[in-house]
Amino acid sequence: MSTPLTVTDDLSSDLVEPVLVLAEAARATDGVAPLSEQTLLRVRHGAPAGSSRFHVLAEEGRVVGFAFVERSEDEPDSGEVVVDPERRGRGYGSTLLRSIREDAGPNGIRVWAHGRTPAAVATAEAEGWTPARELHKMRMPLRDLGPEVPGGPWTAPELPEPELRPEVAERVRIRPFVVGQDEHAWLTANSRAFADHPEQGSLTLDDLLQREVEDWFDPRGFFVAATENGTIAAYHWTKTHADGAGLSDDETVGEVYVVGVDPDWQGTGLGRALTLAGLRHLRDSGLPWVHLYVDGDNRAAVRLYESLGFSMWDTDVMYAPAAPKG
Repeated sequence: MSTPLTVTDDLSSDLVEPVLVLAEAARATDGVAPLSEQTLLRVRHGAPAGSSRFHVLAEEGRVVGFAFVERSEDEPDSGEVVVDPERRGRGYGSTLLRSIREDAGPNGIRVWAHGRTPAAVATAEAEGWTPARELHKMRMPLRDLGPEVPGGPWTAPELPEPELRPEVAERVRIRPFVVGQDEHAWLTANSRAFADHPEQGSLTLDDLLQREVEDWFDPRGFFVAATENGTIAAYHWTKTHADGAGLSDDETVGEVYVVGVDPDWQGTGLGRALTLAGLRHLRDSGLPWVHLYVDGDNRAAVRLYESLGFSMWDTDVMYAPAAPKG
């Protein structure tokens, strides 16, 4: 029996819940989420016209495979693929990879394998896709954890009080983000801090507002270094994961969601100070763990996080298809 494949700019409302159920089944089986937060938000809330493509595989009326692609004007499109754990080994992953490659924009396509799961890696390699980028996942205990914890015992590092240089402290104040006040200033700071990072730097007001209504959002854990006129020089946005994010079976854990420093303020120590402010907030909230993602090429950031007590945990790999012959 054939397996219908639908490719569309808009995911119909009747497919939203089946796609979310599929993603959760894969997460439970693999121990790692197959779809990023951005993708899940696009599934739930839709995407701006022309910005995305949804590829859905169905079998006997059941969604058994899904791929999401975020279009990019200057970079290759970025995709993610997930297949029903109960229906793997039937070629559905390969079908989706071929579909997103054929449907790609003029700059081509790359796809993430979160956690480098064996099924994802095997499918990518079988189709001739090769690693193009790495995103390291690092973790750190926020309290001492005993030998019953995998890899334990773990000793939590000391987290000193954030300190600003006198000349910096005269110009900015570290405080929590204020909903309804700081959105536009944050968007400006974020776009400047991540001008060379298409995924983070292109976030819009709608993207921010969607995150503000998520269950995990807490402005008390969203720290900004603001000037007197409201300009944001740098920020550290923390996040919590009630599902334990693979670090805990029964406790919420924290994440260094994103740290950004406006180019005019780089080298002032704001990045480290804000990172410490967020880490201390997560620790004081009683969480056992914190994790973060950092680009494999960003050695300076890796060294900073290692100096604070983080260690390598896992790596997501972005694959690119082989160049056409001829």
